[in-house]
Amino acid sequence: MRRPGTRTLWLTCAVDGADHAVSDAAFLAAQGGDGRYEALCRATVWASSLAAPPAGRCPSCATAAGETAAATPDRRTGGLWSRLVPRASA
Repeated sequence: MRRPGTRTLWLTCAVDGADHAVSDAAFLAAQGGDGRYEALCRATVWASSLAAPPAGRCPSCATAAGETAAATPDRRTGGLWSRLVPRASA
């Protein structure tokens, strides 16, 4: 579990496609490297493009970051576009 007062950022992994939490300290320690970061779940994250849309969050990272399941909804469903443009029936 992360310590109170530490900040995290979420990076999408190019390998597994999930968002992983990376502490500020781990992010700064890896600057100038090869794009590899250590996530809170201890996975090695190969950062995808920072312009990539957010993916589903790693459950282990969410737990380590102190988030509850309700705080990590699937951000790819719903939204303004789906309300404005209905899906065609199959």
